[in-house]
Amino acid sequence: MSKSLRNLAIIAFALVTLAVIPSAKADPTDNLNMTFESGATFSGVVTFAPDYSYVEEVSGTLNGYQYGTYGYTGSGSDSISWLWYGGDNYATASGDIYGTFLMDGPPDDYTSGDDGYYNYIDFTYDYTNAPTLVFDNNPDDLYYGEYDPNGVNGYYSDELDDPMISGSFTPIPEPSSLWLLGSGVVGLAGMVRRKIGQRV
Repeated sequence: MSKSLRNLAIIAFALVTLAVIPSAKADPTDNLNMTFESGATFSGVVTFAPDYSYVEEVSGTLNGYQYGTYGYTGSGSDSISWLWYGGDNYATASGDIYGTFLMDGPPDDYTSGDDGYYNYIDFTYDYTNAPTLVFDNNPDDLYYGEYDPNGVNGYYSDELDDPMISGSFTPIPEPSSLWLLGSGVVGLAGMVRRKIGQRV
């Protein structure tokens, strides 16, 4: 193969690689961090539907509360790993707003306390400008709550809601996209290096 054909092949490979990156991406994931008024925090990873219209999975830890008691002081930690009726939208706002509950407890057990859930995060976000996400601007839609057997409907109480005071979304690059991007860059870099070597 001549040098010119080899260079054309490298360029073609690099361009194709860069072009297919968007289609190679898996369902988008973001690092999610939330800080609540009490000082409790949540840190984890949230997986969204391809169009960001709902949450598919969550995995993270709620820190800084007293497990199994009412109030928001202490240093307990709790795994948050499932969604309340995943896919259903509890957001009341119009537009591209999605809301759900991020829960502890065993998956698919929608009972409170005992073998069910104890802690939950009311989590709503605006995906109008996806992949850039922002939290819903209604503070009532962003809080950490604790199971209260005497609360409204027997499982939550407004008195136990702990409002979020700050939070952030940070997109996580999909591994195959990074590999493809790296391959394209390496191919272009190799071609440039050969060109420079020919001129010396």
